[in-house]
Amino acid sequence: MRIHVVGLGAVGSFVAFHLRRTLHPKHTVFALHHKFSAPTISKEHPIVIESEGVVHSQSGVEHLAFTLSPQRARPDLNPRLDPLRQPHTDLRVALDCRNEPHELHRIYGAIESLVVTTKAHAVPRVIAALSGHLSRNSTIVLLHNGMGMYEKLVEEFFPDPYDRPNFVLATNTHGLWRKDVLHVVHSGVGEIQLGIVPDPHGRDYEAAVRGTGNVPSWKPLSLDDIASISDEHAQSVSPRYLSLRNTISALTGARALGATWRPYDDVQTAMRRKLVVNCFVNPLSALLQCKNGDLLSSNHSRWILDHLCKEAEHVFRAQLAAEVKEMQKAYEEMSEEKAAVGPPRPQPYPRALTSLSLMREVERVVDLTRENYSSMYWDVKLGKPTEIKYLNGYLRKLGLKYSVRTGVNDILFGLTQMRTAIPFVGKPS
Repeated sequence: MRIHVVGLGAVGSFVAFHLRRTLHPKHTVFALHHKFSAPTISKEHPIVIESEGVVHSQSGVEHLAFTLSPQRARPDLNPRLDPLRQPHTDLRVALDCRNEPHELHRIYGAIESLVVTTKAHAVPRVIAALSGHLSRNSTIVLLHNGMGMYEKLVEEFFPDPYDRPNFVLATNTHGLWRKDVLHVVHSGVGEIQLGIVPDPHGRDYEAAVRGTGNVPSWKPLSLDDIASISDEHAQSVSPRYLSLRNTISALTGARALGATWRPYDDVQTAMRRKLVVNCFVNPLSALLQCKNGDLLSSNHSRWILDHLCKEAEHVFRAQLAAEVKEMQKAYEEMSEEKAAVGPPRPQPYPRALTSLSLMREVERVVDLTRENYSSMYWDVKLGKPTEIKYLNGYLRKLGLKYSVRTGVNDILFGLTQMRTAIPFVGKPS
């Protein structure tokens, strides 16, 4: 297989490192860099991971450069593009920087699997830039901070569900920070949870655990529910599902990533928990210009945390209740299918999304990353765009949609927007 990782900061470098270390050499791992960062990277540049003072280096990742699209125009996917079976001589993917001393290798063929680890605000431009090399048979893994990006991409780029690539939503809890170009410090062991967006064509990826209630740790999902690759059927496997199976298999097979494939609803819950963590840690550490560990050293910050978590719980309760009503409405509009499908059964509100549980999770992450500076800290310090619209901004939009007040969250959102509009001035010399 050919797997591409775009966004070679801390998370992207971490993923590319372990994919290359784990996958058989016949599989290719490409690192996609914006053309402005490519001059600092040679075509054989190794990726370095540092953990507890021990440095590990991994070569063999192929580095490529690409240009971001100046506009977010809706891309036209090539319906005939087959990322798995198209002869390599049929399509040249020109992702190299021509006529420059740092010209990088070209690749041939379409993008089979794309892992996106850029900042949230850059994701639409990345997808637009690479859209000519994507098809309905491609698989896109969204591994970034914040929520709401999948919905944005669907609305802006992939409105037709039957021509839409596979999407995998992911959340990461590893403590990682970038020390230098392609040099990452792994400061805290976490996990990556992968959730496959339901198939518009009707394939049930979670058939192995359907109807079992809470999925026990010993009852895993089955790759064969994505695509069966037994010898007698291998030639007839749809390239769409083979791409998805290969992607999940590659990520979960890289043990050091701590990646697990979980039911989609479980991953949505994990993403909501991480959203609240980021809604507290990122804006406050950026505004105060402090390490994560300093954030809970005051009763004032704990008051903010308490109110933020209560607001988040109210929003999530309203959102989940609305989803149940939508399912009930869809069921009522069905006719002869009703007897076979049965009415939707409301699920109890997840305990993991109560305000107390959310507070405990924030405290855990703050302690785990107490010596780290958040990504938004660096964005503000260096005058770069932040992900605030996909963090507190997303929670704010949900509050407006479901008529839930989110006052503390909105103040953090507004203050961060103000902070980024004013040039940062450090301590006086």
